[in-house]
Amino acid sequence: MVKYCKRCYEENPDSASKCSNCNTEFEIDYSIENRKSRQPVHHKSIRDHESRAVKIFTFILVIFITFIGFLIYFGLSGQFGFAGINCQINEDFYFEGNYLNTSEGWSFTMTKVKDYTLEGIVIALKTYDKSDFPYDPVNIFSPIDLAIGIEDIMENPEKYDYSITSFNNRVCNWYLNYDDNLVYQYFKSHTGNNHIIPHNQEVLNELSNVSVNDCVDITGSLVNLYGVRGGQNYHWNTDTGIGNYACEIILVDSITIIN
Repeated sequence: MVKYCKRCYEENPDSASKCSNCNTEFEIDYSIENRKSRQPVHHKSIRDHESRAVKIFTFILVIFITFIGFLIYFGLSGQFGFAGINCQINEDFYFEGNYLNTSEGWSFTMTKVKDYTLEGIVIALKTYDKSDFPYDPVNIFSPIDLAIGIEDIMENPEKYDYSITSFNNRVCNWYLNYDDNLVYQYFKSHTGNNHIIPHNQEVLNELSNVSVNDCVDITGSLVNLYGVRGGQNYHWNTDTGIGNYACEIILVDSITIIN
């Protein structure tokens, strides 16, 4: 016959008055007949379960922190980052008449919509790289977007109290801190996001010098593009004028910083 300590569940002789492990006095008979209703706890098993739970919790915590870090990195860089321009003409992309070809196997047919000139102030910009996520085949030959304000917004920039709220997926979003609807409508109709395709090395070099609040003079053409690679195809169509959230695709022959 044996008895089990109610405190540590150590096995003791039936004749013991105290637990041989923790010296707890026996007040109740925990004989062998009572084992069926009260089994001893196996401390090793409890420790194993606790250790496994800690490991699982730690793993989940590391995954969560990593995920949050990626969100912060891509969110901030995606909205406001200027990663620089690192593509090269005749290496990453090249022109053959009305065709624009890339080193990744895309061939784009360029259709000229009209000649285009644009003079304005850069209110925001965003650069792109071929390795950006999610993948977009135009990033390799259109490495920068310029959000530009024209006319009075360029001439009197301090008059317009605006904030760039995001610059993602080649779309620039802004907020104008005015209750005046006329001011809002003017700002909306005199700003636009411009997708820039450098047509030569001089333009590509100058784009690296453009900063927010610079005034620029751009000359080139508005174009539509239709790209194919194997069984894939890609349409990229331009608007025809700045304003009302328009996005122009400009094949730029020259760009000058004028301030």
